[in-house]
Parts: sequence; structure tokens; C-alpha cells
Amino acid sequence: MLHYHRATASTNDDAASLARAGCPERTIVLANEQTAGRGRLGRSWVAPPGSSLLMSIVLRRQAPSVYLTAACAVAATEAIARQTGIASRIKWPNDLMIGDRKAGGVLTEVIARNGNLATIVGLGLNVNLNAGADNVPDTATSLSAELGRPVAREPMLYAMLERLDVLLGLPDPVFIRHLHARWQTLLWRRQQQVRVDDGRVVLTGAAVGVSRSGALRLRIADGSICEVVVGDVLIE
Repeated sequence: MLHYHRATASTNDDAASLARAGCPERTIVLANEQTAGRGRLGRSWVAPPGSSLLMSIVLRRQAPSVYLTAACAVAATEAIARQTGIASRIKWPNDLMIGDRKAGGVLTEVIARNGNLATIVGLGLNVNLNAGADNVPDTATSLSAELGRPVAREPMLYAMLERLDVLLGLPDPVFIRHLHARWQTLLWRRQQQVRVDDGRVVLTGAAVGVSRSGALRLRIADGSICEVVVGDVLIE
């Protein structure tokens, strides 16, 4: 079921309201504009009207939310490659990167209703965002900025939903195994040095992969592997 809004405050908030009202699995909220879009840690998400793909999907599958997040991120990277030829990557835990610039992000929230859980996965993808606009961070980019031409949003949406349907159609053991492998392959700066702020200290090491639980695996200076459960990979 698809709910479309010309403008809304937040597609995640709309999807959460629908989930609490008992909407079916894979209900989608799509908007042309968000007036109060947000990312992780309460950050705002800038998306002028018509510039981006803004959507949230309600998932009731009993799988770890980290893998439902990964499913949407992987589907987005695969759709971007199919529609534009651009090789995007997933910056742990949930950003979509083209080179060293952010092109999108995934925000996941879990809500409860009558003892049952629903996972709301929101996606914001900069499709035709003017990356040089005054209110856009200089670390951001868009598909059109990378290609030097406008990109149609509708085919991108269909391509992403098609890939997501394929992933969600996998049985549980295969779903987890396949997504873990794809996440490893698509990990931004894999085998390269990164800096990670875990809220207490800034760690430096080589991003060697992602654990089965979704933690970032870092090889630090003494050669040992540490796992970061919560944090931000810093963009220099």
C-alpha cells in the first residue's frame, strides 16, 4: 500500500502512525517534500521540494532491525548502480556514499503495538539536489551532481523497490547470510583507515568489515580487532 504526500513533516513519523494503526507489511509513505526530515542522532535532513527520493516503509518481518536497515541500504546501492552506473557505498552504519560525499541515508525506528514490533525504515536519497546550494553541507552530493544531468526519480524508486522485494523474499537464513555478504562488499572504505567516534573516544583503524551483529570491525594499531557497536565514521 502506497501513501503519497506532496509535503509532510516526516515520512518516518507518518509510517509510524500507520504502523500503530495496524497497516499491512510493506506499507510505503512517499513524499515530494519533508519539512522536518531527520537523520541519525536527531540531525536535520535538507531536501528541497522535488530534489530527493523520500520514503519510509513499514516492515513487520521478525528479523534483526539492523538487517532490515541493511536491506534498504543494499537495495538503494544496487538500484543506483542499475539506473545510473554510479558505484555507491554504505558508510557504516547507514549512510549512502559516492566517493567521499554523502548521497543519502537510512533511518530506522522500531515501534511496538499490542506487543508486536514494527520496523520503520526511512530512506532519503539526493537525486537532483543542488549540492552547491547555500544550505547544503559541503560533504553532500547527489546523483545529478555526479552525472551532470537530471535523474528521473520514479524509475529510481521502482528499481529500489524491486531490489528490496527480492531481498525480502529470501528465507530467513539466506536473507541474513546474503545481506551480510553484500554489506561487507559495499562497505565504504573497506580495508582503509577510518576514524570512528563512539561517543567516548575517537578510534582509528582499518575498517575490515561488519560483524554478524552489525558492529563495525576495526583493525587497530596493535593488530587486534575491535568491534564498534554505536558510533559515527568521520569524514575528513
